[in-house]
Order: sequence, then C-alpha cells, then structure tokens
Amino acid sequence: MKVKDILKNKGPEVITIHDEKSVYDAMEVLVKNRIGSLLALNQGGAITGILTERDILNVSYEKYDVLKTLPVKEVMSTDLFIAEPGDELDAVENLMTENRIRHLPILEEKRLVGIISIGDVVKQQKKASQFENRHLKDYIDQKYPG
Repeated sequence: MKVKDILKNKGPEVITIHDEKSVYDAMEVLVKNRIGSLLALNQGGAITGILTERDILNVSYEKYDVLKTLPVKEVMSTDLFIAEPGDELDAVENLMTENRIRHLPILEEKRLVGIISIGDVVKQQKKASQFENRHLKDYIDQKYPG
C-alpha cells in the first residue's frame, strides 16, 4: 500500500492559511473545517510550515492575550517532514510514529498534492489487513476452486 492509495480515497484538498494571518484566524479555520492542522503558505504560495492544534494549545497557555494579533508564522512548526505519493505506508507510518507527527504534507515534484493524518494511515492499513484476513480465511476454508 502506498500514500497515493489514501489520496485516491481522500482527495487532494488541503486547507491552508497565509503565514501572516493571526493564530486566532487559524483557530477559526480549524474549527469551521473540523481539522487538526493547517499548512502555512507565504505570499508566493510556498509552504513555510504547519500549524497544529498542539502549537495553538502551547501558545494559548503562554500568550492567550495576543492570539488575535500573533502571526501564524511565529507559532507554526517549520521543521517539516513530507512524503510523496509513491511512498510505502509502512515507511510513512514509522516516520509519523517515531517523530510524533499527526499530519504529513504530500508533495509530488515540489507541488502540494495532499495531506494525510496518522488516522488516515491506520484506517488504510486496517482495511488492507481485513481484506487479507478475509482471503486467508476463505483459503483455509477451501472456498477457492481447485
């Protein structure tokens, strides 16, 4: 299984925010879209970081009084991990688990083509296991001709 298998079902939509927008604006986008992260883009449309619920929680605790004016770029994580559509899900799952990443941007030839969550990966892995288990059970029960 590959990342592209998730994107095929999930689609390419990625909700982003300009890195000059306020953290408060970002919170509104997250809540309205019921998502846990936003990719931050600069004026030229390049990815500059990722803003997660955890980033917002940390800054809310420390600087709750400036959330309406504090720019996303001062809070977001800039040390990004990325994946490509052809990457194996096992490798991506390991990357996300080892680095405690819940959201992973997917780039193809330096172009953003999607974002996946650890939940997406687990769901896809579970689906594949169920499919394999069903066929193994059918094989054991001799449901195949031959």
